Amino acid sequence: MTAFDPKRTFHSCAPFATPPGALKAFMGYLGALALLAGAHTLGVISPGPNFLFVSSTAMNQSRRAGIGAGLGVAAGAITWTALTLSGLGLVISHLPQLYDAMRLVGAAYLIWLGGKMAWKAGAPMRPVAATTSGAWVSARRAWLVNMTNPKSLAYYASVFAVLVPAHAPMWVYGAAMGVTSLISCAWYCGVAWLLSAEAARRAFLKTRPAMETVIGLFLVALGIRMFVIR
Repeated sequence: MTAFDPKRTFHSCAPFATPPGALKAFMGYLGALALLAGAHTLGVISPGPNFLFVSSTAMNQSRRAGIGAGLGVAAGAITWTALTLSGLGLVISHLPQLYDAMRLVGAAYLIWLGGKMAWKAGAPMRPVAATTSGAWVSARRAWLVNMTNPKSLAYYASVFAVLVPAHAPMWVYGAAMGVTSLISCAWYCGVAWLLSAEAARRAFLKTRPAMETVIGLFLVALGIRMFVIR
């Protein structure tokens, strides 16, 4: 009978143990994703064109349209994340001509959107049909608001360049896309849900002309600022 050898037993089980280096890398990736979630949460709750568009859509049209706008912003977050992780965002950020063209297009769109809102402030609201068409139109416009904002490019390029490790496994990139999309969807759809409640809509209708004018002029001001400030 062969004598029991503890060293031989330990080495035979070693292949099934997790290498310390792999465990350390895994914990590092989890920490990076946690920091990314915190940074993205702070980014989405700060007021900007996305918030203004979602909130005004929810109060001025319907809950369905507002949630559609929230999903459109979340789709923009997924698009920006995919572009940044693929390296395209970094390429664009290092091409001044392309960045300036994108900045001018985004500024023009915000000025057009805000000017239209301010010009039609207080106009009679058209009834919104309870179909997916209104939600789809709002989602498409919200996606354009997000994608034509060069600040989004700067945000995603800088945040992901710092927080997402280079040459990370594919599951880390997939998790980063999931984290950013879920946070964006939860925040903006939650805003749309709350602001489309009856009490919020009644309060909005009382001050609708003034609020639409202020929101529209603020979007115009953001667009002008994007034109003149690099």
